[in-house]
Amino acid sequence: MLISRCLRLILSDIITPSCLHHLLLEFLGTTLFLSASLSGVLMLPAAGLGQPTNQSVLSAVQSGLVPVSPANPLQVVLIFGLSVAMAAVCVGGDVHLNPAVTIAMALTLRVPLWRAALYVIGQLLGGVASAALLLALTGDVTPALNQVSAGVWLYQAVAVETLVTLQLILVVMATTDVPLPTVAPPLLVGLAVSLGHLVALSSTGCGMNPARSFGPAVITLDFTDHWVFWAGPGLGACLAALLNDLLLRPRWRRPGDWWAELKRLHVLTEKQQQVALSHLQ
Repeated sequence: MLISRCLRLILSDIITPSCLHHLLLEFLGTTLFLSASLSGVLMLPAAGLGQPTNQSVLSAVQSGLVPVSPANPLQVVLIFGLSVAMAAVCVGGDVHLNPAVTIAMALTLRVPLWRAALYVIGQLLGGVASAALLLALTGDVTPALNQVSAGVWLYQAVAVETLVTLQLILVVMATTDVPLPTVAPPLLVGLAVSLGHLVALSSTGCGMNPARSFGPAVITLDFTDHWVFWAGPGLGACLAALLNDLLLRPRWRRPGDWWAELKRLHVLTEKQQQVALSHLQ
């Protein structure tokens, strides 16, 4: 009986125009964001930036042993920060565009679990679509792959990805909780993305967004150390959610309060389901 009520609530919400609309926005927004940002990365070699001249270094780069690093990383920093702000403004400020953001929102019960799963699927499909589009336009998306740089241990890469994702999610949640002018949240999130790239670009290429790492990996079928770009952002999202809701802007006094709210969202009577669905739409 309990399971049937939960399933009925989930199915009733999934087919609503609101849920489908948000799913489409996540897909379109992520595609727009990553198409703009990754195209800038792919244009760097064409402009003569970061091209190795020594034949042995060139062979190492082509074999994946040494990742190409642009001579002017500030260009990449600006591209990613501006493109995420642009995409958020275009499709609406309440989109996530990043599975790590969605994980944090689901953990803090701002988004139901089933919607979070759908949003992540839309974001990953957007990542693949953007990489496929760029492959058709440029013929090669290998330079857009996130790779752990030579000399960086995997635990260090995970720590860096955790740190940059942590600060991004804290900014996202702060802009969600604190009333701000409409244009402010996308700009602040864009600055957080740029900061993350300043920190992590030389060590991991700065994943910070599993959809950004997933798209080029799927298109090139290169999943070398790909787990790093899920483990780091996932851990950073969980830590940011806990810090925000337990310390910075407390919402619950004890774990039982969180559990009670979780049950109210997912284990409902027939009347409660109708009220919950009305709030979601």
